[in-house]
Amino acid sequence: MHLSALQLFLAVSVSASAAAAELLPRSVPLLRRQTPSASTSSLWVSEVPTSPQPYAVRHYGIPGTAVYGQIYRFPVTGPSSDNAFTLISTASPGSGALGVLPHTHLTHYENFFCLKGRFQLWTSDAETFENEEARLLTPGDYGAVPHNTTHTFQVLDPQTDMVGIIQPGGFEDLFYALATGNFTPSTFTPYAINDYIDYNAPSSSPDASVISALESFDVYAQLEYVPSRDIVNGSYSSTGNATGWHEGTTVDELAADSATPYFVAKDYGVKYLSSEAGFYQIVQPLVTPTQSDGNFTTATIIMSERLSNESAMSVVGNTTTSATGTGSGSKALTGHSAFEVLEGLLTFEMSGETIQLATGDVVFAPAGTAFQYYSEVPFTKVLYISQGADGLDSRLIANGESGWEYPVFPDYA
Repeated sequence: MHLSALQLFLAVSVSASAAAAELLPRSVPLLRRQTPSASTSSLWVSEVPTSPQPYAVRHYGIPGTAVYGQIYRFPVTGPSSDNAFTLISTASPGSGALGVLPHTHLTHYENFFCLKGRFQLWTSDAETFENEEARLLTPGDYGAVPHNTTHTFQVLDPQTDMVGIIQPGGFEDLFYALATGNFTPSTFTPYAINDYIDYNAPSSSPDASVISALESFDVYAQLEYVPSRDIVNGSYSSTGNATGWHEGTTVDELAADSATPYFVAKDYGVKYLSSEAGFYQIVQPLVTPTQSDGNFTTATIIMSERLSNESAMSVVGNTTTSATGTGSGSKALTGHSAFEVLEGLLTFEMSGETIQLATGDVVFAPAGTAFQYYSEVPFTKVLYISQGADGLDSRLIANGESGWEYPVFPDYA
């Protein structure tokens, strides 16, 4: 794809004299990634596998793909999940322009989660642009973008981390095609210090040849859509239904079908309390089989620290019984799973190894793999993603206490 096409689609202004592969100001030397010391663990990897297998990656610890000011890393890819889903970590500075021009997808369901910083997310009906909604997403907030939904976003804070979950997997191929270069700094900095993007740079619109190229990646430009800037207290709704965003005792309900976009503010969603592992877990579903047509589920899981007399949370596997804690059901999970730590410290055992994960770290458990986990500290929260309808979150919800009102667990064991 030509450089001009990339500029137009990404709505950025690039000097004609700037080299497309140059990510840093000329006064700062380019860094070469140093070869890491040999790891004693086979679970931790510095390159995401090309087929499903147990593995874990550190936050910012894998190679990135530079698309001008935005750095995309892919902790879970199409190949690593057998195209179950793609997990994207996007690190970016703030910008006065949209991060991407308005567009829609026909076959991919896209999910936005704010890990750090702030960004605005807009959704509307495709083509007609009716039922427009917008939210300011801060850490812990979530937005669902089903098929055939016009959407765009704008990064606001100087350091923002967006987590993207896209089903089916393989959507990372779009970013490989749009890439202005690889990003593998020896310091593992979140994004490059660069002079490509002027915060106040105007956006542009792609021509027909660009749209045609992007459609092969399931990206259909919606160039006539102009996102509303009438956002008040973090929300806007063309139907007037955006009241209560981060307010009072409002509960952000999930959509009743698989076609309606929706938003869930941090800790304002429906909650379920589980104690089957001995320690407490609070499950807040973000996507259930109802919203995904049974293709995937997503939830946050809060857990209390495992006490000395408590077991780990255990999921059995197809061919092993190495997980010895209290199980959630007697059958192995039929779909692939991924955990991303949002806060705290997660201890995870799989394939005979025990590792600890901190904020932004991701562990991937293939279908049928036994694993167990627990919180190493008093409070840990993770983002969980499952292929299909029979995920760990669904099981915890089925066995848990509905109607739990709090984002914290009881003060008694």
